[in-house]
Amino acid sequence: QRKRVEKLRYMHENPVKRGLVLEPGEWAWSSFRDYAYDEPGRVKLNQWPVAKLKRIA
Repeated sequence: QRKRVEKLRYMHENPVKRGLVLEPGEWAWSSFRDYAYDEPGRVKLNQWPVAKLKRIA
């Protein structure tokens, strides 16, 4: 679980670190808004892992 959360954080923060956007939620192809605000985006997520990871992320 810890490794999955670590990888999610890396993926969500990467566009910001690369200067592509100012905030993780601005990246159109990110699942950040789904995890942070429960707003579905362009990236479709499996419900079981999402619910489980949202609690610990």
